[in-house]
Amino acid sequence: MAHSICTSEASGKLACFQRLWRTLLTPDIDPRTRLERLFEHETAEFDLEYAFLSNIDLENQTERFEVAHGTHESLQPDTIVPLSETYCRKTIADPEGTLAISDAPAEGWGDDPAYETFGLRSYLGTTVSVDEELYGTLCFASTASREDPIVDEEKAIIEMHCRWVEYVLTVWDGASIRGPYTNTIQESAVSKAAIDSVMDALGTRTRREILLSLLGDADEVSLATLERRADGKNVRLRLHHVALPKLASAGYIEWNSDSGTVFKGPRFSQVEPLVRSLKEYHGGFTG
Repeated sequence: MAHSICTSEASGKLACFQRLWRTLLTPDIDPRTRLERLFEHETAEFDLEYAFLSNIDLENQTERFEVAHGTHESLQPDTIVPLSETYCRKTIADPEGTLAISDAPAEGWGDDPAYETFGLRSYLGTTVSVDEELYGTLCFASTASREDPIVDEEKAIIEMHCRWVEYVLTVWDGASIRGPYTNTIQESAVSKAAIDSVMDALGTRTRREILLSLLGDADEVSLATLERRADGKNVRLRLHHVALPKLASAGYIEWNSDSGTVFKGPRFSQVEPLVRSLKEYHGGFTG
């Protein structure tokens, strides 16, 4: 069965992402535990038994499983296997960096070393990079074939999970995932109030459109542009008296009605990662 995000309406998709990001941004819990919780939740969503984050050593052609979920005897933390015997060797070589296999024997993988060694009939993996250098892979897999073929939206979902993992590995130099809990994580944890504020900010299409317009190098956007992009009745009223004041109060934007311009606010960086993920996945869920 496909991931519920793929079968939900726009509001349902956003609710799914809210649950996911509450898992990934929960304060006072180290990122390794958050990743383990993500694996537990997403293996059920993907209808796949196992999940793991690996580190790949190209010089020695080995793969080490750092965090793993499931009871597969070969997919356990700290287990090192030859890269040549894994599907991940194909994942990191793929131009898109993501590989999906719904039914290995039916798709021509029956005599592949990875299938023969691990017995995985289905696999969804993506490449993890840190500072533009290969780190490893983030994968979900099962010894059973997927009843429904893995679709492109599910590939996009695992790529979004990968962006969070890459962020953690970059900011904390991997220690929070590979090693024990440290005080650095406590100091960097996002508060519950901040999480609620971010989720609330993304609760309507109008507010999402405003935040999406400020991504990247776009430090400002005109009110006229936002009015043209907005749908429905009373666009100007909704912008000036509801959406803009709410986002400004949260610190995500600043706006000047005289100049007709909206700017990034002092706390825009807090909401930016999730806004960017929504844009990469499905156009910001503007439908």
